[in-house]
Amino acid sequence: MFENDFNFLINFDLEKYFNGKGLAKIIGCSEFSRPSYNGPNSTFEQEGHDAFGPDCLDLSRLHAVITIRKVLTVLEFGSGLSTLVMAHAVNENKSKYEKKISKIRRQNPFHIYSIETEHKYASLTLENCSEYSDRLTIINSDAIRQEYSGQVAGCHSYIPSICPDLIYIDGPSPYSYRESCNEYFSFKHPDITNITCDLLKLEPCLLPGTIVIFDGMTNNSRFNRRNLKRNWLSHEDIEKDFTILMLNETPIGIHHINQLDFINS
Repeated sequence: MFENDFNFLINFDLEKYFNGKGLAKIIGCSEFSRPSYNGPNSTFEQEGHDAFGPDCLDLSRLHAVITIRKVLTVLEFGSGLSTLVMAHAVNENKSKYEKKISKIRRQNPFHIYSIETEHKYASLTLENCSEYSDRLTIINSDAIRQEYSGQVAGCHSYIPSICPDLIYIDGPSPYSYRESCNEYFSFKHPDITNITCDLLKLEPCLLPGTIVIFDGMTNNSRFNRRNLKRNWLSHEDIEKDFTILMLNETPIGIHHINQLDFINS
């Protein structure tokens, strides 16, 4: 059902969108740019310190997906500048569509639920997003070890009971895992790629048309794609360092059809 929509999102001109929406002011940069590569251990060494610099390509993609697909509910794993950008996009949707969703089953529309393992980053994000505090809920949730089908993986100890249109996966950070000294295998080692299974546990509850974006974490996105059970469209881009998925199934009922009609209207 969603092949055309998916291909449109993949091939969308994000730099043109960035300039047209004036996202530089929101992101806090002078022009469309991407972070420079600082070596194989730079990501691990920065964990727990200052937040990473903005990647205009990634942030423009999140903003564009939310506005183009008229996203009502976002579930984010790992807070930061992405939260601010998505809150701006969700708030834009609210101003345009709040009176047009009466037939859609959604208890708290136009809202972001951001799962954060570190209180430091949660506080910084709340401060940066104060303008959109009514559009945002940040949940502190521990990063824990939990096998998935006999495979080493991590997940969060708690996530809210919501039905997201967009899931953004950029966490938890490997250093955040609660591990004992007798742990079988540790994700805290700088040579190990982080593997998570939150999406796999949520998959049965998701609606057709749901979009998932992995920020980097390519090995994790491949792990998830190997273990997902339903019919997903997927696109992996090593150069731009992201993976995007869309649940490609027929509608499940009248309320869902109403939501799809709203998106396509």
